[in-house]
Amino acid sequence: MMDKANNSSEENITLAVLVQRIKNWIAFMLSAWKKILLGTLFIGAVFFLYQFAKRNSYRAETTFVLESEGGGIGGQLSSLANLTGINLGSMSEGSSLFQIDNIIELYRSYRMMRKTLLTEVEVSSKKQRLITHYIEDAKLSKKMSKAGINFEVPDNQIEIRHDSVLKEVVEDILKYNLSVTKPSRKLTILSVVYSSKSQEFSKAFNETLVKHVNEFYLDTKTKKSGDNLGILAYQTDSVKRVLDKTLADLAEFEERHPNLNPLRAKELLPYQKLQIDVRASGAVYEELVKNLELAKISYRNNQPLIQVIDEPVLPLKNQKMKWYKALVIGLVIGGVFMVFWVTMSYFYRLALRDDKESIE
Repeated sequence: MMDKANNSSEENITLAVLVQRIKNWIAFMLSAWKKILLGTLFIGAVFFLYQFAKRNSYRAETTFVLESEGGGIGGQLSSLANLTGINLGSMSEGSSLFQIDNIIELYRSYRMMRKTLLTEVEVSSKKQRLITHYIEDAKLSKKMSKAGINFEVPDNQIEIRHDSVLKEVVEDILKYNLSVTKPSRKLTILSVVYSSKSQEFSKAFNETLVKHVNEFYLDTKTKKSGDNLGILAYQTDSVKRVLDKTLADLAEFEERHPNLNPLRAKELLPYQKLQIDVRASGAVYEELVKNLELAKISYRNNQPLIQVIDEPVLPLKNQKMKWYKALVIGLVIGGVFMVFWVTMSYFYRLALRDDKESIE
């Protein structure tokens, strides 16, 4: 019973001490209200000015789903993995993710970025290469002019100095402007986002990049089956011409020799050769036609479906924070920080006082 009474007394003392310390903390916070207020206003003002000074950032986003028509080997999404020389075999769900990862890297590749930047597009009623629009928006026109670099020249006049600028621009775009992501690992949806201070440029760059990458994707997906289809079509046409010529020769022979004597084998020999040629050419042509139809089916099955879900439409969303939102958030951040800082100061003083009392 004595132990229980002692424990109860200790708990009451501890609780009383805790309540007293909370009261002391509240009193300390109230005594420092001017410091908290000034700090909150200062931090809020700094945050507000920072957000106000930030330039406009217009976000152009395209989202689309990738789906393959065929459902056999490689599943429904098994195309760009062929770029690496890997046969996906019977992989299905895993192949989709692997393919999407390849496409993301394709969007970030220098080849696609360079092709996009060198594409002529009309932006703000001016038709010129996207790299020129980028240089103008970045206020680098004078610098490029002094260096004697002009991108409005034919493709065969693009030199090493042009490529050096392109590489720097691509690095900046990949670092600050472009984002290519897969919003969900469970879905085959891809999101391509480009942000800049110009609405028209953001929209034009996003659409041009998506167009070039998707064209490359389609060409790569159907290249092998398309080449096979072209070869079979050429062979079929060639055999068809041979068959037509052989049939014409046979008809001409029959017209010149209407009454062949079956007992004279030597006279029948050319006729029999022509018949054999017709049958042989006909058999080859029949097989080629079958293979050609199968190749057409394979080509159609290998054509992927790229279904655009959303595309950038003017006016684009400005990612710059609204002034009132920046003000409220800045004050909240400032208030939380100052309360935390003053609280830490209070506990630090409390710890020093406890140490001093324990020493005494």
